[in-house]
Amino acid sequence: MLFLTQSGYGSKHRGRRTFPEFQIVLQPIVDLETETVYAYEALCRGLHGENYAALIKDFEPSRISAFDKLAMAKSMRLAAAMRLEQSGTKLAINLGPLMELRGKDAYYVIRLAKHYGLRTESLVLELSEGVRLDGNELARIVDLHRKAGVVIAIDDFGAGYAGLSVLARCAPDVVKIDRELIKGIATNRAKKTIVEAFSKVCRKLGVKLIVEGVETVEEYLTLRGFGIRYMQGFLFARPVGCEIPQVRYPRSEPRLFSRITRDEVEWLRNAIRQ
Repeated sequence: MLFLTQSGYGSKHRGRRTFPEFQIVLQPIVDLETETVYAYEALCRGLHGENYAALIKDFEPSRISAFDKLAMAKSMRLAAAMRLEQSGTKLAINLGPLMELRGKDAYYVIRLAKHYGLRTESLVLELSEGVRLDGNELARIVDLHRKAGVVIAIDDFGAGYAGLSVLARCAPDVVKIDRELIKGIATNRAKKTIVEAFSKVCRKLGVKLIVEGVETVEEYLTLRGFGIRYMQGFLFARPVGCEIPQVRYPRSEPRLFSRITRDEVEWLRNAIRQ
């Protein structure tokens, strides 16, 4: 098992650098009905702000899997150090598309949580639509972690081609809609129709729906018009490292969320109905 040393690298690689330096930053997923944080998503960032894709772009598949495990360990260590669990929030961690959880590594997430003193019930395991697993393998991973109390989420829903089949096979607790379906939604009839219909599907299935990448008041108002409760994006907080992000909520910052005119609000309401 690969655990972190003080330097931030795995013990079996001590003394030599195998990955570019990176940090874990946290971005809140907010509950807009209670104006509280449901979870903090752990994201990888390079020292110059590079995102995950940029950090791994030249890696072989085996190195990507090792990098993902290291990132997961750093995420849990940060959550433990910041005592996120004691604040009543969850930690959302990503299962990378090439991360191996077979054989002795099948319990990697669960053992890692125990190592850092985190309850598995405080974890959200985000599975990307791009995870390369057959139906049986996906079902095994989901079942194993769900039995341990881990919340199962499908990430980037709508970015791939197998979304509905993955939703049916995996029966997740949470679905996160990809930013591409949200960008410009206030003026895009097709996006509005798709997202509103899918929000109804999630309610009927008892699945928690989280919308990613909410950046504008117009997007927020449109989504709230559909009754969507959970959101994540720059409008509420940017990802930050080594501290709890400050969250902007509608009731605490009414100026930010009401900076559009009454005419614009009426226009948005009409646009939502169309």
